[in-house]
Amino acid sequence: MFRGVHSWFGVDPADPLTRILAVAELLPKEAVIGGWAALFLHGVTDLDGRTGPGGRSLLPVPVCTGPVGRMRHRAGVAIDRSTLLPEDLTVVRDVPVTTAVRSALDVMRWNGVEEGVVAGDATARFGAASTAAVHAYVARHAGMKGIPRARHAAALLDSRAASCPESRFRVVWVVEAGLPVPRVNCPLTDADGFLLGEADLFDPESAMVGEYDGSDHRDLTRHTADNIREEGFERNNVTVVRATAIDLWPRRQQLVRRLLAGYADGMARDRSRDRWRLRLG
Repeated sequence: MFRGVHSWFGVDPADPLTRILAVAELLPKEAVIGGWAALFLHGVTDLDGRTGPGGRSLLPVPVCTGPVGRMRHRAGVAIDRSTLLPEDLTVVRDVPVTTAVRSALDVMRWNGVEEGVVAGDATARFGAASTAAVHAYVARHAGMKGIPRARHAAALLDSRAASCPESRFRVVWVVEAGLPVPRVNCPLTDADGFLLGEADLFDPESAMVGEYDGSDHRDLTRHTADNIREEGFERNNVTVVRATAIDLWPRRQQLVRRLLAGYADGMARDRSRDRWRLRLG
């Protein structure tokens, strides 16, 4: 893995835990694992250090040394020398790490709004740190480097996001398409109270639903259910825009145009035909 650090033969060198533990062997006394890798150890296993189309790109393992810490730069390791407070430090699986809330904040500072929202949503979804805790940490550290970017990401966090791609889809919706912040995983019914489905994303003003279809949606049973649900939405005057991993990566600009077109169609709809209802609570 690194000079003097070895793994068992046959172990996948891209496995997140293998990568993290290998870097942990190199830590000087004052350094800790941070960012996505710390969150993975905190139990946020959706953050596995993979990104890009098909998860083929590996993010470096973040290491926080503090301003006076010394660690040699190595391929596959990202070193951050920002100040660490005692409240930012803990130990998980005998590995020194940053706390979940500090780890989420650092992803927002280092990796930008999109990766920050993905990490922050996942942190809340797995119960490692609430969105309220992240907001409070951001507010207490207004002078930290990169905090404006973190503040932008924190404003978009939603613990109801069911997956990392759903979070990424929401960023495309809000940041790139410039559409209003949608409701997340909210149930819609018809006028008689019959459940039409739970929309991944929903804008009540335009009556537009955004649905992310992961690989499990290719199953014939799941695909059939998706078709029935989409027909129910459209029959009740709801516009549906679907997205897959291809839309989130190589076809992102086309997805933005489709979202804008769907929003325009929804805003121009005949509202007298609305039969959908938003189930609250």
